[in-house]
Amino acid sequence: MKEWKVEKNEFGKEYYELHFGEFYGDDEDIIAKFIEDETNDRFVYTNAFIYTSKELNADHDILFANSIEDAKQQIEEMLIEHWKDGIEYLEDRLKEFQEK
Repeated sequence: MKEWKVEKNEFGKEYYELHFGEFYGDDEDIIAKFIEDETNDRFVYTNAFIYTSKELNADHDILFANSIEDAKQQIEEMLIEHWKDGIEYLEDRLKEFQEK
């Protein structure tokens, strides 16, 4: 089950966490976090967000989005593509292994 939660950092600034529990138990992982980049003054028409995700191997990467909801959607899409790529890689490896 996935859920976005809003938290506040030590400066009172809101940031967003994507929680995901693979099964309906108590084990829930934070698979992505992001916060709006308040220093963004170069990009007038979009907002810049800084995100981190161990799952995506991202550490303070920049994401451009029109809104917080758009940023959430982009992060979810990146995770889906990452997992699909992983599945494809493993299927190819399995196929190679079984052919030889």
